[in-house]
Amino acid sequence: MIQEADEATLDVVTTALQMEGYQVCSLADDNENALDMIRRHRPKMVLLDCWLRNNSAGQVSQWIKSHFPRLPLVAFSCDNQIEEKYRQFGFDDYVKKPFDLHMLYKVIKRQLPKRKKRRPVAEPA
Repeated sequence: MIQEADEATLDVVTTALQMEGYQVCSLADDNENALDMIRRHRPKMVLLDCWLRNNSAGQVSQWIKSHFPRLPLVAFSCDNQIEEKYRQFGFDDYVKKPFDLHMLYKVIKRQLPKRKKRRPVAEPA
């Protein structure tokens, strides 16, 4: 599952992951509640924008981790200090913006080490 405030970034990441064989649930910043979407789709991992309009990423990550403690949670951020901050916000890993797709794939593989080729990131409930 991807929650991203920037529509262009959301489209690029969604398409790139689908081309790699992942099933992707996309969520614009103000479109829907992340917890509801996680409950409904049961993703294998969540990519979360650190700059959400309605809630701080720290709040959202804490909500997700309190309900789904084993769910890998990856921060998307353009913050120059994300390397130092991502763990304090409850994230398991991060992808710094701007990013290249190889870095994104590397982080996903690190968080989903047992994933086989063509296995979805999220499956509908």
